[in-house]
Amino acid sequence: MSSYAITGTSRGLGLEFVRQLSQNASNTVFAIARNPDSAANLQTLAKQRANVHIIKADLSDPQSLLDAAAEISKITNGSLDVLINNAVTYNPESMMMTPSQIPVDDAATRQLFKASIDSSVYGAIWTTNAFLPLIESGKDKKIIHLSTGMVDQHITKAAGVPYMIDYVASKAAMNVIVAKYAVELEPRGIKVVAISPGWVDTYDGPYPKPAEIAGSTQYMLQSFQKVNPEVKGQIEREDSIKMVLDVIDNLTTKQTGLMISHHGNQDWF
Repeated sequence: MSSYAITGTSRGLGLEFVRQLSQNASNTVFAIARNPDSAANLQTLAKQRANVHIIKADLSDPQSLLDAAAEISKITNGSLDVLINNAVTYNPESMMMTPSQIPVDDAATRQLFKASIDSSVYGAIWTTNAFLPLIESGKDKKIIHLSTGMVDQHITKAAGVPYMIDYVASKAAMNVIVAKYAVELEPRGIKVVAISPGWVDTYDGPYPKPAEIAGSTQYMLQSFQKVNPEVKGQIEREDSIKMVLDVIDNLTTKQTGLMISHHGNQDWF
């Protein structure tokens, strides 16, 4: 029996974390969402499974994270075994910008990076610190931050992908933060890692996929095949999260502070 808190659970990978973890009735699963009332699939899952507790919190609002931790503490008697920080936001307007297209303008640049920095840098710190007292009292003592293999400079260069600069840069900063936390918290028996879930299909919209999304996926496939010709396409979220949870279950002290993949190594595909 373990207790888990997962951020960003309204849809996508976060919802899949909740679904898979709550399949074990002995687990207690806290699904943290920014807008729970509009998360229809999450609400349905919580009605079906008594071990799922929906908690409202926003990574950009430190007080809401403290309130969420306090709410969870009441249910668990002040402990939490595993924290999985999956939530992320980014500015869609900047996703296809290259570095040289960023304007030499203070306000404009800060606005382009704001969403990514708020969630992956500030949000990572605030979430970790809000839940740290519970993790210290927990049994498993694990803190997980979802990252991306795109922070690997070799991947960027070999694949020839100059885009997603704000998202990837914020995740790279988060990885350094993870390493710093790992050094600080290892003496307390707490493991902190960044995990890339792989190249996952997280599309939730109607089918067929819009042409721009299909085109973007094809572009990324061709780019990733420059790195690894064996890449055939995106993996399903169910498979990704199953592998990520296996990595979390078998996490070692040697891995704390690192960014690892859903395979438990540096194979990002």
